[in-house]
Amino acid sequence: MKIVRLYEFGGPEVLKVEEVDLPVLKAGEVLIQTEAIGVNYTDITRRRHPERVGTVFPYTPGVEVVGTIVAKAEAVGGVPVGTRVLALVPRGGYAEYLAVPAPRALPVPEGLDAIQAVSLPVQGLTAYETIVRFGRLQAGERILIQAAAGGVGTLAVQLARLLGAGLIIATASTQSKLDLALSLGADVGINYTQPGWTTEVLKATDGKGVDLILEVIGGGAAFSENFTCLAPFGRIIMFGANSGQRGSIDAEKLTAGCHSVTGYYSGLMSTRPDLFLPDLNQLIAYIRQGQLKVQVNHRFALEQVAQAHHLMETRQTTGKIVLLPATEQ
Repeated sequence: MKIVRLYEFGGPEVLKVEEVDLPVLKAGEVLIQTEAIGVNYTDITRRRHPERVGTVFPYTPGVEVVGTIVAKAEAVGGVPVGTRVLALVPRGGYAEYLAVPAPRALPVPEGLDAIQAVSLPVQGLTAYETIVRFGRLQAGERILIQAAAGGVGTLAVQLARLLGAGLIIATASTQSKLDLALSLGADVGINYTQPGWTTEVLKATDGKGVDLILEVIGGGAAFSENFTCLAPFGRIIMFGANSGQRGSIDAEKLTAGCHSVTGYYSGLMSTRPDLFLPDLNQLIAYIRQGQLKVQVNHRFALEQVAQAHHLMETRQTTGKIVLLPATEQ
């Protein structure tokens, strides 16, 4: 079978596609033949940052897959062989076959195809939980969504509209990306790479600021500028650090506005099925009812993984990026 491995930290070129034997199942595991593999920014962070704890070489990225169970370890009950499932895993997803603990293999509901399903475990849940569970968005509130044309952002814009946000402000780095966010339901589009973007946010809110910010840029001056945009009692939910810079929180700004900053990590949420399963079911319901549309604008063969990473890392993509193991170059 084909698998992607890296033996050192670095750019997309360190990703190697190799041929290896099928995984040998351990007790309690099932073997999934993957059909669609999600590409997420966490894969890029793991690839290029030596300070990430727990990276043992050779390392295979990938935390979400959809595929079919083709074998089960002895005495494993539950979902039968032949069932299409989705799985959220700590690593190893960039492969044609993947062994996972049986409880992690969740049946894909009727009405969802593989590409729709693989968009939900990381980016779908991140969008929903940062808005609903952690962001506590109330109907009529104003929300600012950073990187609104990305995999999380395109879903977050739609969810904010579904949940009755009073004003949705989308930020992105190009006009074409802003146009996508506006087409999905954002009210205002602002290029965050331009000087004075926070002034534009305040203009759009008549000087009141926003109640909730979904922050993925992280670090540097951009993070501190968020506080300028917040209304009293405003919340920042930080779910990424795409800039690669470390930031600091100005205690005076934080306390003066009774603001709050909350971190979110989907990998940690995977340890709490009591929390994420109801949210996942709600996302699925929205998709099946046609109220939420997954934006999958980039599909690559497994052999094209380096290209997929390069395009994502250089911000040349919109929506979800998916690897399709059965696709030839």
